[in-house]
This record gives sequence, structure tokens and C-alpha cells, in this order.
Amino acid sequence: MRRLGLALLALTLSLGCRSKSAADAAVSTEWLEGRLPAESGAPTDGGVLRVRLMSEPACLNTLDDACRDGAGLRMTRGLVLESLLELGPDGALRPGLAGAWQEREEGRVTSLSLRPGATFSDGTAVSARDVVATFDALMDTARPTGALRGEVAELRAWRATDAGTVELTWQRPSPFAFRALTRVPIFSAAQLAGDWSALAQRPLGSGPFVVDAWERGQQLTLRRREPGRAHLERVVFRFVKDHTAAAAMFERGEFELMTAITPQLWRAMESQPWARRQWNRIKSLDNSYSYIAWNQAHPHLRDVRVRRALAHLYDAELITRVADLDLELPTVCPYLQGSPSCDPTVERLAFSQAAARALLTDAGFADDDGDGVLERDGVPLRFTFLLPGSSARLAKVVPLLQEQLTAAGIDLVVEKVETSTLSARVARRDFDAVSRLWTEFDTEQDLFPMFHASQVDGGANWVGYANVEVDRLIEEVRAEPSAERRHALQRRLHAALYADQPYLFMTSRQSLDAAKKTVHGLAPSVSWYDLRVVWVEH
Repeated sequence: MRRLGLALLALTLSLGCRSKSAADAAVSTEWLEGRLPAESGAPTDGGVLRVRLMSEPACLNTLDDACRDGAGLRMTRGLVLESLLELGPDGALRPGLAGAWQEREEGRVTSLSLRPGATFSDGTAVSARDVVATFDALMDTARPTGALRGEVAELRAWRATDAGTVELTWQRPSPFAFRALTRVPIFSAAQLAGDWSALAQRPLGSGPFVVDAWERGQQLTLRRREPGRAHLERVVFRFVKDHTAAAAMFERGEFELMTAITPQLWRAMESQPWARRQWNRIKSLDNSYSYIAWNQAHPHLRDVRVRRALAHLYDAELITRVADLDLELPTVCPYLQGSPSCDPTVERLAFSQAAARALLTDAGFADDDGDGVLERDGVPLRFTFLLPGSSARLAKVVPLLQEQLTAAGIDLVVEKVETSTLSARVARRDFDAVSRLWTEFDTEQDLFPMFHASQVDGGANWVGYANVEVDRLIEEVRAEPSAERRHALQRRLHAALYADQPYLFMTSRQSLDAAKKTVHGLAPSVSWYDLRVVWVEH
């Protein structure tokens, strides 16, 4: 941050030889809080939007578990690939590839009519045959589609009733499974039948953009193929993992949309007149949470008393102040913060060395050999934390946690790994502890893939967690059509999960972004930005 501060100072001095305007002197509450000003003027077509992304996806076939990361979804969803249904900014379902849908037999059968005239980027018409082929691939247990397949686990049959209509049959109605249709990208049957490596690099979608070029490690460019469905001519996603490098490029104006601004840069901008003149800041609450996952294949981490002791050793207030500069919100809930799905009576386990020690003693741990590390049955309380080398935040958080664990007699070994290596190791459950960020592009969230015991093998339950009562609650939530009763069940589920501590829930993420004042139409939501409606002055 010293280098960033010097760069900001130099730029401020260079601007100082010009007279300051009233805009330079005043900082509006709107700008400080990251609220976009009201839009005015009519959209114009054309122009380029350059977007900084912190990570590069491994691939673009978002059916594939390996490709379902936040970057890949943001780059393709609605732009290159379309789903049968979409979510509006308010979380309401709206037409996607399906222009209309009807439910029969008390919600057990759904008939979806495809949008007339829809085509894939190779010019072929989208038909019900393509939708059926997509679900064939998704539900094939031999395919690496377990995470998304778990979200539509209630689906029992799918068929084309004519060229433009698809019928889905559900084992039982589920509001989550139906909403999961917004996350199933529809591919052409011809491409699905071919080599999936081509699907991973240049998917044939029905969206208004196509993948124009992908320079690995540098950028991916989308080109508009259908004027009238999007304003921008091109969208260029530039992959810049290093925050210092991204900050320098941001200052030089190399992006129109700067995402994943660090808390340090966000605070530094507040004293810079150039930032107020050129940029709109955008702060929005994601439906996401950062967490530490404890792999219960590790014999000590399988003990709930150990996991609860670890929660007592997490100093949330210190980490929020030191690592997050009060720009991330501490959370204990796996749902959207402040939503009726979270139980407000669940309080974070207090930071307490004494409480942690008491739990570990009750679990049978003692330092019998006097080396400062607790043991049970001769096995030291030691585990490894996988730390991604690119995470500036975790580089601050993990040493703070390690210090408290050491004082409690726990030996935390830190292993730095590349982000791609980390993802592969988590997928095959080759870890003891790891911190991840779960982001849901919806206002509600189905916890089945992460916490149901059936999802340990082939799903997203990487920690190997199993609890009969939690499984029952998850299943009841999935089947409950009443939002009020569903929220009541979710609050009970939240309380049960927090008591068991399979994850140590840390913070709800606030997106900190900035857009040049020449960019219009941005509207942050839990689904990110809809770049189809964005336009730039050019």
C-alpha cells in the first residue's frame, strides 16, 4: 500500500497545478456510500467496455463443475449462454430462452415454450431437442456435472413435446429446483455430442454475444452478434489477479469497470479529487459469505467440540477492523444477510481462549509432552491450512488466526498454493482447512449441494459433513412452497448448522467497484450486472 499511496500522491500533485473546482472540494454522501447517481439520457449503441476481473475461469462450459466459478458465470451468463428462465434484479423469475411456462399436476409438471426466433451463434435455430440434450448431459452421472445436478435433484423426466416446447417432470415440486433452471445454460445438441474441450473454450450459446478471442492469462473478448439485444459492441474482460497492478491500471484509466477494489484502495480514493471527477463508486451487498471449511476426513476436525473451539479462536472484530477496514460485514448465516432466512437469535461464538481450551479439554486433548501442542491418544492437534498465494485478504487473516490457535495449543501449518491448484485439491477433498467464498446469484439459496449427506460424493459437500436432522430440514425446505413456512425452516436450519460448525462463517461480502462516468445502465444486484443493458458514451 506504500507504493499505491505514493502513486496516488504523485497523481494528486500533478493535478494540483490546475485550479480546483467545487466538485473537487466536496465529497457527496452518495459517492462516499457507493450509490450510483440517477440515469439520464437515451442509450446509444456501440463502444467497448473493459472490465477488470480478479480471476480467470478454467473454462466456459458452466455445466462442468470445473467451470462453475464466479468469473466464468459473470462472463457468459445471459451474454453468451442463456437459460430457460432468468432472475430479475428483484429476484423475481422472468423469461429467458423460455418465453412462457405453465405448471400442471400441482406443480409436478412444467411446460416451457421456447422464445420464437432464438438461434445459436452458429445461426442454427434453438429447439426443444437442444434443451433435452442439455438435460441429458446434466443428469448423466458419468459427466462432471454433480454440483448443478444436485440443484435439480428433484427432476425425474424431461422431454420435447414438439419442436418448441419442453416438458419437465419433478418427483415433487420444489421452488429451489425450479429456480435452479436460471443456472442451467442451454447448449446446442450438436456441440454437446462433440468434444467437450471445444465447448469449454468457445461455447455455442444463444445470447447476444460470442466469444471473439481468449488470450490466456490476459483477457477474453466478447463480440456482439445481435444488435438490438445489447448496446455494447464489445466487452473485454481483463484478468488482473494482483491488486497492486490492478490499482495502477485503474489509475491510468485502463478499465471502464473496475471490480474487486480492495478496502485499502476504496478508502484511499476518498481523498482523491481525480477519483471523484472520473469515477462513480459502487458498493452493493452480495448474497455471499466467506468461510473456513473444516474437512471432516481429518479425525480431529470430525469432532464438533474441536470445530466449536476453533470458532471461539476467530477474532471477528479484530479481523473486520484490520483486514477489512470495516468494509465486509461479519456473519454467522449461510443466507443473504438480513433476510428472513437467517435466525436473528443466533449469535457468534464469543472470541475466548478460555472457552476454546475448555472444549478441547472436554474432547480429551492435553499437552502431555510439554511441547506446546495438544495431543489426544498421542496424535498432536495439528492440521494444514491451504492458503491461495493471490489472496491479499487471507494473507492478513490467516496469521491472525494462526496466532490465536498457537496460544491455544493448536499447530496450524500454512501451505501456500496457486488458485488453480487449490480448486483441484478442494474438489478431490485433499485439504484439512481452506477458506472459500460462496456466492449465490439469487436472493434465496438451496443448501442441499453443500450440506446434505448425499452430496459428499459427487456434489459440493467437500467437507464430508453429515447430520440426519440437517438433511431432514434441507429436504423440508426444498419441498415447501410457502415462503413464510420455508423461511421458518431455514432459520432452524441456520441454527443447526451454526451449532455444528462444518464451516466457520466469517463475512458477507460487499462488492466494491467503480465505473467511469461515461458508463451508464449499471444496476448492481445479487446477479451482478446485466451488461446487455449497459452503454457507454463514445
